[in-house]
Amino acid sequence: MVKTNKIKNKKGITLIALIITVIIMLILAGITMNLVVGDTGLFGRAKEASFKNKMSSIAERWELYLGSYELNNLGNADKTTLYGGEILKNIIIDEELEIEDSQVQDIKELIPIVGKEEEQYVMVHEGELYYVSQNKIKNNANQVKWCEEIGIKIWEYVPGNEGTNNTNGDYEKINDMYVCTPKINTGFVKEKTRYIKQNGESLIPGNWINKKPDADWYDYKARKWANLYVESEGIESYYVWVPRYVYKIATTENERMDVKFVDLNNNYKDGITDEETSWEELQAQGYQVPEAFYYGDNENYLENTPIPGYWASKYQLSELTDDDTYTIDFTTAATPTTITIQNIVLDTERIEASGRTIAKYTYAINGKIVHESKNPDNYTLTGLAKGNKAINVTVLDEKGQIIGSMTKLYEVADVNPPDLTGFDPDTTFYVYWDAEGNEHNEIPISQPAPAEWYDYTIACWANIVTRNDGLENYFVWIPRYQYTLDTVSKKSIVKFIKGTGTETELGYQIPEAFSWGDNLEVQLTGYWAGKYQLSAEETNPRMVAEMAAGETTVQIKDITGSKITDGLKFEYYVNGKKVHEGTDPLENYKITGLEKNTINTINIIARKKSNNEYIAAVTQKLETVGVNKPELVGFNEDNTYYVLYDSNDNRKIGSKIKNDGSNMPDNWYDYGNRKWANIVVTDGTVENGEIKNATVTNYFVWVPRYQYTLDTTKERTVIKFIDETVTEPQAGYQIPEAFTWGDNSEVQLKGYWASKYQLSE
Repeated sequence: MVKTNKIKNKKGITLIALIITVIIMLILAGITMNLVVGDTGLFGRAKEASFKNKMSSIAERWELYLGSYELNNLGNADKTTLYGGEILKNIIIDEELEIEDSQVQDIKELIPIVGKEEEQYVMVHEGELYYVSQNKIKNNANQVKWCEEIGIKIWEYVPGNEGTNNTNGDYEKINDMYVCTPKINTGFVKEKTRYIKQNGESLIPGNWINKKPDADWYDYKARKWANLYVESEGIESYYVWVPRYVYKIATTENERMDVKFVDLNNNYKDGITDEETSWEELQAQGYQVPEAFYYGDNENYLENTPIPGYWASKYQLSELTDDDTYTIDFTTAATPTTITIQNIVLDTERIEASGRTIAKYTYAINGKIVHESKNPDNYTLTGLAKGNKAINVTVLDEKGQIIGSMTKLYEVADVNPPDLTGFDPDTTFYVYWDAEGNEHNEIPISQPAPAEWYDYTIACWANIVTRNDGLENYFVWIPRYQYTLDTVSKKSIVKFIKGTGTETELGYQIPEAFSWGDNLEVQLTGYWAGKYQLSAEETNPRMVAEMAAGETTVQIKDITGSKITDGLKFEYYVNGKKVHEGTDPLENYKITGLEKNTINTINIIARKKSNNEYIAAVTQKLETVGVNKPELVGFNEDNTYYVLYDSNDNRKIGSKIKNDGSNMPDNWYDYGNRKWANIVVTDGTVENGEIKNATVTNYFVWVPRYQYTLDTTKERTVIKFIDETVTEPQAGYQIPEAFTWGDNSEVQLKGYWASKYQLSE
C-alpha cells in the first residue's frame, strides 16, 4: 500500500492586507481618541462641565452676597472696590483700571471658593463678575466661550505694547534701535509728572506717569526724545531723557559726533541686524563713555556704578517769591464722595507776558482727564471712593501746550483717632453732616461712630456736642500735626503725625498745643478744641422740654424755646434709639416700656419739616422711679379711702382700702410724674366720689424713702427714691432723718404717711 503524504495549505497575510489593516486600526483609534480627548470628546466635555460648574458656583456666591447686602438694608454693594487675585492686581490694576491699590481686595475675601487657578481670571469690578481673557491662560478661548454660555461677562485684557511702555531703564529694541529706556519708576512724584510728546516744535502733554505712555512717546531713531513735565507747588520743569551712550569725534570735515546708544556694560547692539559690538571693540575704535553715566566717589569714574541714563533739565520756571502768584490756582470743597473744583484764579499778567492765549482747561483726577472746557468752570467729581487723590487743572494754549498747571494732593490722612475719654457717653453725641449739608447729632458716643463722622483727607473733622438739660458745648478734635507756611498762597500746609512723635520734616514745626506739663514733657496725640457753647445764661433758651420719669415711663410735654416755631418736626430718642416723631411741640408724648430703676438718656431733636435742617435739641438723663409701695397696715379699712386725681388735678374719692393693698387702683399714683399716693380717713359717707356728712376728715400723702441734693444752678432740689436697704447716700446727697425711727435711729423706714390737712368739726 502506497502511503500518500498530505500537506496542509498554510495561508499567510499579504503586505498590502497588513497595511490596510493597520490604517483601519489607526482610523478607528483616532476616532476613539477624539471621542475621549478632543474638545468634544469625553475629556473635553468633562473639562467643560467642571469649568462651568465651578464658574456657576462662583457666580452663585456673588449673587448671594449681593442679595444679603440688600436684605440687610446695607444699600448697594460696594462698587468702588476691585476684588481679584494677586496676579490680576499686578497686570491689570496698574495698566487698565482707574483705581487705587487701596481699593483692591483679595477675591477670596468675597468669594472663598475661588481657587488658585481661578485667581488668574476671576475678578469683581464695579459690582460685576468678570472672566479676564488673556492669551497666556491655557484653554482661554474655550473658557471665554463657556463663560459667555453661562452668562458671565468677559473682560478682554490685551497687554500693552513693548518698547515705549518699558520705563525701567532696560536696554530694549525700540523701532529698530536699541536704547536704555527712560527710567521713571524712581525719583518722580507720579501725581505731578506727565509725559510730554513732541509735535513739531510743540510739546504736548500726555498721560501722567502713573499710567503707561502712548506708543509714540519717543523714537530715538527718529530723534524724538522722551520728555517729562513736572509741576510742584507752582514750579514747572521740563526734563529730557538722555540714554546711555558712547561717542567719538567723526573724522569728517564738519567733525560731527558719532553716538551709539549702549547698555550698562557699554556694549552696542545694531537694531537692524541684532549684531553686537563689545565695549572692548568700541574702545579700540576710539569711542568713550561720558562720566555722567557713572555714579560714585571713585576717582576713576569707570569703577563707579553705571546708570542707564539720566534726566536732564531743559528749563525751569524760577522759584516764586512771596510777591508772586501761581500761574493757575484753585480751591476745592469736598464731601466723602465728591470734590468740587472751584474759584480758579489765573495770573493774567504772566500769561499775557508770555504772548500766549488760553484755548482750553482740562480737569483730571489721578492722572485721568475727566472734563474739558473753554472757560474756568466749577466742576464736581462724584462717586469717589476712599483713597489718595490727585486733582489737577491745566491751562493749554491753541497748540495744546501747557500754559500753567496746578495739582493738589488728597492723601489718605492717617490721624490719631479722637480720644473720647472723660465725656459722658450718654449725653455726648457725634456731630456730622449729610449730603444735603444738614447737621446730625442724634447718636451718643456710647454707640459706634457713624461712617460719616470724620475724614481728615477731605477736611471733614471730627465734631461732638455735649448736652445736659439745655446746656450745649460743641468741640472739634485736633489731631497731632506739623505745619509750614506756603508764602505764595498765604496758607498753612498741614501734615498729620501718628502717635506722639516729635520729629518734623524740613521747614515744618509742631504747635506747642500738643505738649503739656511744666516743661512740656508730655506729648499729646491731639486735643478737643471748644467751638462754641450755648450756656444757661441765655435769656431765651433755644429749646427746653418738661420731662418726668415714672416707674417704667417718661412723660415729655411743653417743648418751648426761642427756636421753636411752626413748620418743625420733633424726633424723640431713648438711649440713642429713635422711638417717635411728632409735629406738635405740646403733644405730651409718653415713652413706655422702660425698665424700672434704670437711667435713660432722653434726646429730642427739632428739625424743619421742609428740608430736614437741624434747629435745636435738648437732652436729659432720667432715672425710672422705683418707689417703695405705700403701706396701708394700721388704717381702718371701714373708713379709709383711696384718693384719686385726674390730669387736671380734680379730686375723686375712690374705693375703701384693704390693708394688704390688693385693691390699689392702677392710676392711684405715679411718682415719676409727680402724682403722689393719697388716702383719706373720714367718718362720713362717700357718694359719687365725694365725702358726705363727715365730722372728721384727714388727708394723708405717702412719702417714699428718698435721698436729695440741691442743684444750685437751677435752684431746685433733686430727689432720688431709694429703698430701706440704702442707708448711705450717694456723694453729695443726704437722707432725711424722718426715714429713721427708734431711740438710736436703728429702724429704717420704707416711707411714711404725712398728714396733708385735717377738716375738723
